[in-house]
Amino acid sequence: MGRRLAAVLLAAVALAGSGASPASAMKKRQPGHTTVLPNARDPDIAVQEELDAARRAGTLAAYDLFLSRHGEHRLAAVARQERAAIRSGTPRR
Repeated sequence: MGRRLAAVLLAAVALAGSGASPASAMKKRQPGHTTVLPNARDPDIAVQEELDAARRAGTLAAYDLFLSRHGEHRLAAVARQERAAIRSGTPRR
């Protein structure tokens, strides 16, 4: 006896006393409602927050991480300037 047939027979036997028909038990239940997800946030905000975190850290490693993740972003030029200032020892304004 195949596994699927055995599973169907077991389900039918188990449901025989419950009053539910085997056919209705084998149907997949559909969700009664859909889950509404929030809109995705603006990616520029996330990049700005990461640049702010690099500024707070104030280390070359923090700027290197930012640039490795967002090297093509418009804020990358700002990050490169700030990184160069840290490297040269120029104080931030």
